[in-house]
Amino acid sequence: MKELLIIANNIDIIDQELKKLFNGEVEIPYLNDYQNPSDYWYPHPPCFIPLFLGFGASYKGVIHHFFCARKDTFSEYYLEHGFFSEIARSSKQWVTLMVLKMIIAKDGMDDRIIDFCNQVNYLECLEVDEFSLDYGDDPNEFRNLVHLRENTPSRYVKDISRYDGDFPSTLSTLNHSQIQNASIFEIAVPDELVGLSNIPLWLDATLDRQALFKDYLYKNMLKEAWFTLNTKGWKLIDAAKALKDIADRTEDKLFHLVAGNWIRGWNRFGNQEGFY
Repeated sequence: MKELLIIANNIDIIDQELKKLFNGEVEIPYLNDYQNPSDYWYPHPPCFIPLFLGFGASYKGVIHHFFCARKDTFSEYYLEHGFFSEIARSSKQWVTLMVLKMIIAKDGMDDRIIDFCNQVNYLECLEVDEFSLDYGDDPNEFRNLVHLRENTPSRYVKDISRYDGDFPSTLSTLNHSQIQNASIFEIAVPDELVGLSNIPLWLDATLDRQALFKDYLYKNMLKEAWFTLNTKGWKLIDAAKALKDIADRTEDKLFHLVAGNWIRGWNRFGNQEGFY
């Protein structure tokens, strides 16, 4: 957890209150899908930094892309589903959703939830409680939920024209403005890529990903090499080597921290013949 906290200190979207949660300083009542990510390591691309271990083979964490201007965001990843979904675009949004789930689980506000809110300086618990009375936890009504009325995460957006973030897809359609800065793991509807003429090479599943990576790396095209590394089908042992190859070409301290954290997790739990 020490390494993860160092990484979190270098990612602006993770505020001090959220750090208290994944660092175990504050108890999370009624929610069992917020476990320590050090308890187990599931294969995942290195653009995803797990903060919590969820039910089954799932994570909640932050997506951070290097060598491009993409904004960081929070995502959930179920290995069975095979793609990330954007669940929050700020720490306040994430805590709001946690408080809502607590209220729904307990069927109302109680002292444990109020104590949780106090410990993370969350002042809007009564507004969330009122929302739960009116709408339950219906994501179609999140336009009425404090902190989610604006900058709504793509997971809860039906009309892409109303989405103003950087995530490459909603659950039902592409965000075409971000295709050039997209990992295939961030696209819930990969069939929509078929027939498009402007997709980057790393989104073409027919190409040899390792050969493409090596070509980009040879040309010192680090953004392209990074996104190629975050495509599907990489053997974990090859991904670890690729991370080291990029690390040899950049002095970005955060990259070295993230790469080291991924490799340590894989070494502790990873199957040498596994894939992501």
